[in-house]
Amino acid sequence: MRQTFSLILFFSVVGTTTHAQVEPKNFFYMDIFDLQMVANPQISPDGERVIYEKHQFDVMTDKRISNLWIIDVDGSNHQALTSGKQNAGSVQWHPDGNRFLYVTSEEGSAQLFVYWLESGRQASITNLSRSPGQVQWSPDGSQIVFTMFVPEAPSSIGNIPTPPKGATWEESARYIDNAVYRYDGRGYLEEGHQQIFVVSPEGGAPNQLTEFPTNHSNVSWAPDGQHVLFTANVSENREMDPNNEQIYSLELSTGERTALTNNRGPHNQPKMSPNGELIAFTGYEDQFVGYQQTELYIMNADGSQERVISESIDLDIGAIHWDDNSEGLYVGYTEKGVAKIGHVELNGTLEALATHLGSPTLGRPYAGGSFSVTGRGDFAFSSVTAQRPTQLSVGSHKGRSSVNTLTSYNDEFFSATQVGEVNEFWVLSSVDDFEVHGWIITPPNFDPSGSYPLILEIHGGPYSAYGPQFSPELQFMASQGYVVVYTNPRGSTSYGEDFAAYINGNYPSEDHNDLMDAVDYVVHQGYIDTDRLFITGGSGGGVLTAWAIGKTDRFRAAVVAKPVINWYSFVLNADNVPLFSKYWFTKKPWEDPDQYLKLSPISLVGNVTTPTMLLTGEQDYRTPMSETEQYYGALKLQGVESAMVRIQGSSHGIAAKPSNLFRKVAYITGWFDAHSQDAHSGQED
Repeated sequence: MRQTFSLILFFSVVGTTTHAQVEPKNFFYMDIFDLQMVANPQISPDGERVIYEKHQFDVMTDKRISNLWIIDVDGSNHQALTSGKQNAGSVQWHPDGNRFLYVTSEEGSAQLFVYWLESGRQASITNLSRSPGQVQWSPDGSQIVFTMFVPEAPSSIGNIPTPPKGATWEESARYIDNAVYRYDGRGYLEEGHQQIFVVSPEGGAPNQLTEFPTNHSNVSWAPDGQHVLFTANVSENREMDPNNEQIYSLELSTGERTALTNNRGPHNQPKMSPNGELIAFTGYEDQFVGYQQTELYIMNADGSQERVISESIDLDIGAIHWDDNSEGLYVGYTEKGVAKIGHVELNGTLEALATHLGSPTLGRPYAGGSFSVTGRGDFAFSSVTAQRPTQLSVGSHKGRSSVNTLTSYNDEFFSATQVGEVNEFWVLSSVDDFEVHGWIITPPNFDPSGSYPLILEIHGGPYSAYGPQFSPELQFMASQGYVVVYTNPRGSTSYGEDFAAYINGNYPSEDHNDLMDAVDYVVHQGYIDTDRLFITGGSGGGVLTAWAIGKTDRFRAAVVAKPVINWYSFVLNADNVPLFSKYWFTKKPWEDPDQYLKLSPISLVGNVTTPTMLLTGEQDYRTPMSETEQYYGALKLQGVESAMVRIQGSSHGIAAKPSNLFRKVAYITGWFDAHSQDAHSGQED
């Protein structure tokens, strides 16, 4: 056995440096609690003001907190609207712009609040038993629509006696007959569905508009204020037939529901044009494969003449909003790892308006971000760079000639704290004509004439994308002297349908070659110690890490985080049983076990010699702990040096809590540090 590694005592690191310090310090764990980040900006109907969420992390509760701030688009009148540790969010402006809705739990449970800007007064208008979602004012501001979970009586069988008074019996059994009975981040599911409600802005009891036993989502108002659009899967076998949501119109006065689509779903984000003539939505023609590009559709208001208008764009379409003239839509999309805002005309012509949207993440550098837009094209978004967290930026399709950033959070912090520099690269695939896109984070005080250990960090999904976003997780690794490399191998989104769909039914495959090509490129730069190459990744990145060490012994050590190791067991044990085998494979596991085994990292475990740590959240239901346990047992049987880390209080998203992010990085770098020392020992011998 190699020497035991030592964990970094993250809780002993001091957070803030003083202004008297001459040399900037490196960015490290406790610095997370000093950062402030912008999220979910909402621009006013007249385009003159923005309300946004300011996110930060509380060291005493180990939680994210958010408060609301407002600012004029010229940067003036910047002030807080809420304060404290009860999160506030889901802002929705009233159509006249003099007040807004938001959701907060400051009274103990999540409720709808109205804030009157002129007086600064705010009040709860609901007394809900569950958290409201998808909150929206009606076009005239006279009603508010929202969704809320409505519980239903749980299934049960048998006639079980009740305990006598004063008796202590074991807790009742949990009877389950649903295919999806637990979900990552939510635990075991209560029986019930999301239903649609309306409530008066003055408060009072909300009126439930739907009762059908299925989830209702994607709610939006029609311009007449008398109808709402929504999506729901009402197919007879809906539990085992996911991805088949249809679009409906609901008349508020009668409760009458009218189906507007009937072809195979999914249909998402139905939005009626301001003139009431067209409905736009996103979706795709379902081919029952892992990746299918999300297109932008329009149809007549009665559901006729459905057609795709984004065929020439060859990128997934995200959030959509009609312009005032009903002549096009403002859309979110991601291109080559960079999230953007654009305008699509009804003929499919796309015009880019803003780039580098970002999210206030603690973890890895996934592309994405949020924005809001008025019908005339004034927009606000959370912007990001590779080396700084999110700020608030504004712009306009017509009028203001450029995008302006209005906030400057963290400037003083970064004047005394240095992070790794992030540089982009492209490398031609050794397999075919695809180009592989990636980024290199070099440590603070990097010397290109030096010799550094390298960490290859692989994204999950697998149908997702990294981008030039500030990543505390990867910066923590760089701050400890590692060159960190992250890439978008084939299967990643934002590079066109062919690139992402390449791994449909073929994962892992040549995406492994793309990753090795990226490592070769960075090694060729001349500053990497080839005896100290390390590899890690989470979820889909965990799959590819385990696959890689079964294919090559070039890495000194590996950390396989929250992986799928055995596709056969995964599709039967993950949180969405009806989905994974149906879309990622062509047959059920027992019908074609070889199809599952040939793509499972467990099939290559006999080749593994790389010291390997496994790391997974204890309550992970997406890639369950049983996957980690299988691989750990197999490695032990093979005599491979291995360890298993079980992160407590964590589901699939380990970085949801700062302390668990610290633990994740500390275990990864601790494992690599120990084997980096082994490399030096071998050289000295």
